[in-house]
Amino acid sequence: MMYPKGIGATGKDMGHPDYFILDLALITAVAAAAVLLFRKLKLPAVLGYIIAGFLISPHFNWLPTVVETENVDTWANIGIVFLMFALGLEFSFRRIATVGVSAFITALTVMGSMMLIGTTAGQLMGWGRIDSIFLGVMISISSTMIIMKSYEEYGLKKEKFATLVLSTMVVEDIFAVFMMIILTALSVGRGTSGWDTVSQMWKMMLFLIVWLAAGIYLIPTFLKKTRRLMNEELLLITAVAVCFVMVVISAAIGFSEALGAFIAGSILAGTVSGEKIDRLIKPIKDLFGAVFFVSVGMMVDPVLLLEYVRPVVIITILTIAGQMIFSTLGILFSGKDLHTAVRGGFAMVQIGEFSFIIAALGRSLQVTGDFLYPVIVCVAVITMFTTPVFIKNSERFYAFISAKASPKLKSFLGRYTSDKDDSNAGDRDWKEFLTRYFTRVSICSALLFIIYIAGVRWIDPFIKGYVTGYGDAVAALAVCVLMVPVISTLWYSRGNLYQKLWLKSRSNRLPLIVLHAGRIIIAMLFIVLTLRTFLGLPYPLLAAAAFIIVAFIIRSDFLKGKSIKIEARFIANFNEKLLHKWKEERGASCSSWLDDKLFIVEFEMTRAGCCSTLDELYDSRMFDVVIIKIIRNGRHINLPGPEEKLYDGDILHAISSRVQLEAYMIHLENEEHTQAPEEPMVTLKEYIYGQTFHEVSPEDQIMCSAVKIKKDSAFLKKSIKNSGFRRMYRGFIVAIERGNLPIIDPHVGTVIEEGDILWIIGIQETADLLLRDGLLEE
Repeated sequence: MMYPKGIGATGKDMGHPDYFILDLALITAVAAAAVLLFRKLKLPAVLGYIIAGFLISPHFNWLPTVVETENVDTWANIGIVFLMFALGLEFSFRRIATVGVSAFITALTVMGSMMLIGTTAGQLMGWGRIDSIFLGVMISISSTMIIMKSYEEYGLKKEKFATLVLSTMVVEDIFAVFMMIILTALSVGRGTSGWDTVSQMWKMMLFLIVWLAAGIYLIPTFLKKTRRLMNEELLLITAVAVCFVMVVISAAIGFSEALGAFIAGSILAGTVSGEKIDRLIKPIKDLFGAVFFVSVGMMVDPVLLLEYVRPVVIITILTIAGQMIFSTLGILFSGKDLHTAVRGGFAMVQIGEFSFIIAALGRSLQVTGDFLYPVIVCVAVITMFTTPVFIKNSERFYAFISAKASPKLKSFLGRYTSDKDDSNAGDRDWKEFLTRYFTRVSICSALLFIIYIAGVRWIDPFIKGYVTGYGDAVAALAVCVLMVPVISTLWYSRGNLYQKLWLKSRSNRLPLIVLHAGRIIIAMLFIVLTLRTFLGLPYPLLAAAAFIIVAFIIRSDFLKGKSIKIEARFIANFNEKLLHKWKEERGASCSSWLDDKLFIVEFEMTRAGCCSTLDELYDSRMFDVVIIKIIRNGRHINLPGPEEKLYDGDILHAISSRVQLEAYMIHLENEEHTQAPEEPMVTLKEYIYGQTFHEVSPEDQIMCSAVKIKKDSAFLKKSIKNSGFRRMYRGFIVAIERGNLPIIDPHVGTVIEEGDILWIIGIQETADLLLRDGLLEE
């Protein structure tokens, strides 16, 4: 039954707070009963919630109806926030790199094709442009929840095709988040020119990059500093606070609230507390998520669906057939065999929870018609019911296709597809270099753009309010000063991969020069843009000034040290969860990580006359390689200085990372200074213990020691270059352990901080001096 309009069963006014409890009791009771029934029938709980929502909606008169639907809408919005927050907590930026190329190709094929089909279908049915675009996006995203539940039920979760499908779902979820940004920009820019819409989209993407980078830099740092104070209650409150603050910021910037919640979850997911937060937030997510799906069911209007029964049928057929065909083709295009493609493609025949969230986004932005939400819900329910049927019959369908396929088709597929895992046939060094390069350039460019915008909109008016006559010059100086650390970070990066690629092939050198110059040009452009906006100087003068400023920034060891500190904290925060797990696996001492990172190689000098001293062999310190030993006619020269003379036949031992040593050996062999080493690289541990095996006398042995920096240390806040460590203790700092982060081959500009563990390569005298000064424990 329905309560009379304005009056409930108790005879109280509609605004009475009792209705809040009555509505919540009705929602939870009917939802619990429906889900129990669906569990008994082995059907997804989401369908139970949707059916429950329909049963207590104004469109069904056989049960009591929710009175205050406005409250339900509010709870549903909170449900979306917590669903997206939980999705973010399950997400990891590192998962993008681990899903494999096949998942990306499959997801791009399916989503691109289905968006085109959905948009075209909407236009052909006479729908508006925005409605059609939203439809295309909604039918392009399969349901991770339904597929995972089905795989678990049939015991298929560990199959190769299932792993590929679930990886594809990860990629689809990522693209869905970006589609929310694009749809928001299209909706905001409705009625404006195409260029204005593109401009709006780029601005939103830039804000997103800066927002994400700032969150990764600040939030994990805050949690680390307050970890001792955090019990479960406070951690839960803090996590929810971070979520809602991000939601508020997202709405203020112009993004959707759901995107803000997802970003908050994804940042917290990378922290050590991520799993605990996920566990604590799950009951809240389940409660409000249930309310959201119930609210979805309440939107189903049978009268409206009868009016739109033709679009429902058309969209359902297009969804099932399109998802099945293009998923199968996408898996084939990625190089997988037909068996994997069919079994994977037959699972991705539905749309689900993300489609509801995008439909809710259209409603909240008031850009989609009232009919679209119930239509897409109906399509989702039908396709969800069909999923188990297709999964169970995929093997049978593969047998049918395999029997009917022509020999030519089978031969073609046999040549170009395989059931093996993804393999990267390309140059891994180039892949890693480009990934690092474009990540750094994207983040730094976005930060520089935001600083420029902030300078124009806020800094300049603020300064002019206090400074007369020279306000523009002071504002220009202030904005340039803010840009300095970002430009330094943009320029500074460890050059081991750059050098290795440079030396591997001459054909690599031109693209490397172009990429290197690109960073200088970007930095100069932002300096020129700032000075031109505030001072209006002629471009030749601006270009000269920008070049001088950028050259100073690049050559400043002080600024380089600050950049290293910023980057180290960002990397530590970004990888906090992984680094913590990695440290736990290696035990409390954690010294074994050196064996994964530091290597030693032995080589013989063949043309020492071309480089008479060790300093010349280093080639002006282009490589972060340390020569720790020279063996000459059986005599050991440990930790030689740069002025040490070299002779033909000298045996040298060098220490660094694997990539740096490989680049260094390529360089020396190209210059014909050495011959290829007979022995392969060995880890630091193997080298240290191998000295006894090779009967090296104790006074000639190389030792490795760890020095922890305390708050009263003389080295605190000094760079490695200015610390005088080498002169005082005759040892090299080859690595720094900062929290959980290992810093290998630290740059001489790296500033030593409290709590750092310095890993020292030295001799017995080094250890004695460190013990004398209390830097080592006996």
